[in-house]
Amino acid sequence: MASRSLPSLRLWLQSSSLLAVLAGYSLLFAVSRGIAEADRLDRHQQLVTTLSRELRSGQLQLPLPIGLGVEARWTAPASEAPPSQVQQQDGSVWLVSRTAFPSTGNGQRALEVRQNITTSLQRGQRELLLLIAAAGGSVLFTSALLRLVIWRGLILPMSRLTTELENLQADSLGQHSLDVAAQPQELQPIVTAFNRLQSRLATAWQRERRFVDGVAHELRTPITVISSHAQRLKAVASENSKPAATLIAAEVQRLSALLTVMLDFARADAGRLTLVLEPLDPELLLLDAFERLQALSAHRLTLAPAVQANLPMVQADADRVQQCLAALVENALRYSSGLVQLAVSASPDRVILHVRDQGPGIPMEEREQVLERFVRGSNSSGSQGSGIGLATAKELMQAMHGELVIGDAQGGGADLQLRFRISDPPPAP
Repeated sequence: MASRSLPSLRLWLQSSSLLAVLAGYSLLFAVSRGIAEADRLDRHQQLVTTLSRELRSGQLQLPLPIGLGVEARWTAPASEAPPSQVQQQDGSVWLVSRTAFPSTGNGQRALEVRQNITTSLQRGQRELLLLIAAAGGSVLFTSALLRLVIWRGLILPMSRLTTELENLQADSLGQHSLDVAAQPQELQPIVTAFNRLQSRLATAWQRERRFVDGVAHELRTPITVISSHAQRLKAVASENSKPAATLIAAEVQRLSALLTVMLDFARADAGRLTLVLEPLDPELLLLDAFERLQALSAHRLTLAPAVQANLPMVQADADRVQQCLAALVENALRYSSGLVQLAVSASPDRVILHVRDQGPGIPMEEREQVLERFVRGSNSSGSQGSGIGLATAKELMQAMHGELVIGDAQGGGADLQLRFRISDPPPAP
């Protein structure tokens, strides 16, 4: 059976240490009370022995003088009783015992000795209270010391290690090994194992990137050759073979686009994605995209009227923004049947380019998934697609310090938003 995980190592160490301290003091309380009780019984037994000896020798006569805190008397029959505590009505506590005593006659009698132990018990209670106070202070001191020790010896090293791990990027794996010597002795085996794992992952990651990059480059030449021959076949093809030539040309174009995306992915993973960031007018970006993409479906693609004058500039790469808008528009046209609208809006710190459709939308629980590579949503069944359009736009937006957000369009459908930070304040009217 799998072992149950601890909710918090720090709380576990603190609680177990405090419980150990409390257990130690509890044992000390019990031992102290036992020793005090045994000491009282021993002193009482010594008192009884002394009285018996003095009575036998005739040096002592009963009753004893008043004020000694000890009373003795003869009782019959001669039944012995071990010492026992008896509380009187005035609150005093006496230790009472009976010891068989040989008489000068034919029978025996018992000597009953009563010893007032009220003062001894009160002194023991004071000592016990002092011990409890010392235990409380010790627990508080131990708790404070443990917090400091755990903070300096566990929390801070773990926080520094966590920060180092969070700063590692996929494209820098294996280049920045964690310093084993700088870690506490208990964490050094973990850091060593992580460095080895990082090295293995870096090797596999570099091999995969080289493979994707190499395949994409090697396939570009044959695809170009196939595309050129397909265009020639379209020009000279007969009526019967022209559809086949058209299909070949379309699929070659689609394959070329896929290779371009794969190269972008490889460059993004390697940190080699080329960008030309400059201040751009968002309205001109949207108008340019509308004019270029109308050929995809002129009767479905619409451009929303401007709702705000003098929109601020955004810092972005014009070609990459057009690539993102093309991916979003193609996605909207493919997975919806109504109109697709391009729009722009602004908030105090952002400019947002919208691609809104009238389709089924994207469920909330799938919105993070569909932004990953080669993942398609549940509403995309029955339609063609590779699942890289939204992933491409997400990668490019992150490279431009923006983000791709999926929202809900008014009246139903999806609202895919390219959000940019504002570059410059809007021009004066």
